[in-house]
Amino acid sequence: MRDDEPCSRGAGLSDRGRCCRNTVQGRGIMPHDVVPVPAAVDGIARANSRIDMANRYRSSAFLGAMVLASAGPALADRTITLDDALALARTHNRDLRAARERVAVASAGVEQARAALFPTIAAQGKYTHNYKEVDFDAAALAAPTFGIADAIRTTTTNQAEAAAVGMVEDQARAAIAAQPTVVIQKQEELDGVLSASVPVLAPPLYYALSAARQTRDASGANYQVTEAGVLVAVAQAYFAAAGSDELVVARQDAVKVATETFDVAKARVAAELANQVESMRAETALVRAQQDLAEAENARAAAYRALATLIGTREAITVQRAPTLQGEPGGLDALVGEARVHRPEIAAERATIAAAAANAQASAWRWSPTLSAFANLRGQNYTGFSGDKYAWAIGLQLDWLVFDGGVRDAQRHIAEAQRREAEARLELLSDTVSDEVANAHGSLETKRKSVAAAQRSVELALETLRLVRAQYDAGTAKQLDVLQAQDVLVGAEVALAQAHFDVALADLQLRRAAGAFPGRLR
Repeated sequence: MRDDEPCSRGAGLSDRGRCCRNTVQGRGIMPHDVVPVPAAVDGIARANSRIDMANRYRSSAFLGAMVLASAGPALADRTITLDDALALARTHNRDLRAARERVAVASAGVEQARAALFPTIAAQGKYTHNYKEVDFDAAALAAPTFGIADAIRTTTTNQAEAAAVGMVEDQARAAIAAQPTVVIQKQEELDGVLSASVPVLAPPLYYALSAARQTRDASGANYQVTEAGVLVAVAQAYFAAAGSDELVVARQDAVKVATETFDVAKARVAAELANQVESMRAETALVRAQQDLAEAENARAAAYRALATLIGTREAITVQRAPTLQGEPGGLDALVGEARVHRPEIAAERATIAAAAANAQASAWRWSPTLSAFANLRGQNYTGFSGDKYAWAIGLQLDWLVFDGGVRDAQRHIAEAQRREAEARLELLSDTVSDEVANAHGSLETKRKSVAAAQRSVELALETLRLVRAQYDAGTAKQLDVLQAQDVLVGAEVALAQAHFDVALADLQLRRAAGAFPGRLR
């Protein structure tokens, strides 16, 4: 807007301040229809010249500071969209990382249950130093028998009998002499054992594996619930950051308007067209606007810190402003139907029910016996009675735990109680989904209307300020009226920023209640 242009309805806040200054400095209209004398006219001209120069210096310094302040973030900050923020949160958010580890634990449970169905092989090597070596001496053991045979052979009168006993004794001695020494206990003993076993028929293991898989699926469904909650929090923080940006802009405009009003008041006081009270009032309004701006900037910094923590980034970021109004949400009945299909909480409860039922079934099947096959191979550095330095065996083994004090039944009862609890939660959730969607739908409709009302309020406040300034220039309105109109305009713009945030949040809550967020963004 040029300094010689009249005020218009579409002028900005800073232009509104210039309107009053142009009126005082250009037309020289005084309040209350007081006509200045020639000396006063000269005073006004000199005062206006000094004020114009001061304003030029102040404006140059202010613009330079604004450029320096805005150039840094513009060059350094990274502008992100809502989808960018959600993607960063999926990658870096600590809560989601912990939830993914819980899913990994459940997956490891499946691996553990599956491992019980595979063969197990064990090997063992052992060295033993015994206090002495023990051998089996067959000749010494048979010596009494040979003594009896010798007595019979030497005392019998039957030559044939004596000859037969002698022949048998000789054969036995020869056989014993041909046998190697049998080592029962070797002093330096080396032993090695290799054993293997594999389940042949094990119903408890099959159902335990099925229960582990159901538990893993339930853990994955619960991860979706956690992810949805985290991403909703991220979206809320994103909209809060965007709203804080808009609020800061409104406060900056308020400071500009208050600065222009203060400059005009000082010009009027310097020209002796008003008393010092007007300048003090305008300065008070400026100080209050500057304080509101500082608080808004602090709130914006807090909003961005919260967003950065949720998405797990230390990079300086700036959010891209979302559309003011989202598309129509659709019919209520259709949204309720979508919620019952897509809500992650419902899927998680169903998965929990299936996991609890599978665990109960697995506990019941632990009463059945198991059949397994085994094989053993043993080697040592001595022969023993077998005459070999090795031995092997294979076979089948049947295991049946007949009584365990009620542990299996207790585990089954716990799983059944967990299943009934999940069924009750699912029934309650199914009933409350429609209420949540209906409430969110009604809230969104209300917030959408509040945006239109806030926009209309800003338009009316702009028009009111224009009229009050015109009346003030004509001397029919007081400075308090101008300041009040400025406050109303600032309040209307702040309310519009809040309305934008509220409608974005309401739309988010409706999509979350209907199960459309964040699942359909993948």
